[in-house]
Amino acid sequence: MGKKQETVEDVPCGNTVALFGLDQFITKNATLTNEKEVDAHPIRLVKFSLSVVSDPMVFCTVEESGEHVTAGAGNFHLDMCFNDLLNNLTDIAGIIKSDPVVSFRETVLEKSSQTVMSMSPNKHNRLYMQARPLEEGLSEAIDSGQIGPSDDPKVRSKILSEEFGWDKDLAKKI
Repeated sequence: MGKKQETVEDVPCGNTVALFGLDQFITKNATLTNEKEVDAHPIRLVKFSLSVVSDPMVFCTVEESGEHVTAGAGNFHLDMCFNDLLNNLTDIAGIIKSDPVVSFRETVLEKSSQTVMSMSPNKHNRLYMQARPLEEGLSEAIDSGQIGPSDDPKVRSKILSEEFGWDKDLAKKI
């Protein structure tokens, strides 16, 4: 899942949502729908709760090779997680633990010196791109919810142009 879990009133199209606690209401399968359906109960009236069972600081992925990769806050944290895994889940056999590997991430520190072009498969559309870092404070504004995907485009454009110096026409296209 993500870094954190939070309750939201609505989610814009194209985003992934996790619903917890449905297993106590659904025995085989079910269809979730909106309140416009005659037989359906409004989903906003259903309360969901989650008892945290796992460590939210641990992130697990399965690589293309089939290798399971576990990421955590450090060596000691990962050792504690593996000890819990081995002690609490006794049916697991054959866990091979490798030496820890530090993963590196990249970021953009300055505007790229060149503009690159990419064409659509039908060769009718061209996209020109140039990498550059976000303006100071923009990522914090996104994280705090000051700017979001469901904001009114005019309001978002105004904030981006006035507070962060974006071109007004470009800001409207987000």
